[in-house]
Amino acid sequence: MDWQELQERLIKSKYYYFHTDNGVLLCGDCSNVMKIFPSECIDLVLTDPPYPKKYSYTYDYLANYCPKLMKNGASLLTLVGHYALPDVMNKFTNKLKYRWIFCMNQEDGNHARMAMGIEVMWKPVLWYVKKAYPNKGGFIKDMLKIEKLDGVKKKYHKWQQSERWAEFFVSKLTKKNDLVLDPFLGSGTTAVVCEKLNRKWIGIEINRDYCEIAKKRILGVVNELER
Repeated sequence: MDWQELQERLIKSKYYYFHTDNGVLLCGDCSNVMKIFPSECIDLVLTDPPYPKKYSYTYDYLANYCPKLMKNGASLLTLVGHYALPDVMNKFTNKLKYRWIFCMNQEDGNHARMAMGIEVMWKPVLWYVKKAYPNKGGFIKDMLKIEKLDGVKKKYHKWQQSERWAEFFVSKLTKKNDLVLDPFLGSGTTAVVCEKLNRKWIGIEINRDYCEIAKKRILGVVNELER
């Protein structure tokens, strides 16, 4: 199924909220929404599920639904709270192949201080692949630095990340017109970056208020690029 056919299918679905030439925003629980996607259509899953322990089940959605949707050789990258690493990695056992863990360095700005006596300076990003990762040559650094207060100021969402983290992985792991999925789109960071880098994208967000914020943010980027 090509992009136009897939986009038309999603626009006709009950979850449809908004679209551009490059992407579709769907409003609903991703565990339901992902069931309407065809198999092996996604080149990259890039996402940031909510961190609190009460939302740990969201990583089950990634582990249980995304492998079917991913093309062979496709990557899945997800931010994870440090405390949850053992549990999340266990969820992906026998689902996708673990490849690496990246450090998102946030040394600048304020940091969370844990009761156990740790000041958190970085965030882990887990990297999984479906079957064998294609040999693209060259190297990818396993640390990206978020400069100054970028990513600390939360203008659109209380859990908003810097565009820098999405730019890093989308630019390194996809090519023009590849399809990127973010099952927890939030305020639209992944979609904004995909628009800027000319990638196709599908975003899923359960909260309609954040869908509207993401829509306005994405439209702002599209309008700027068309000038």
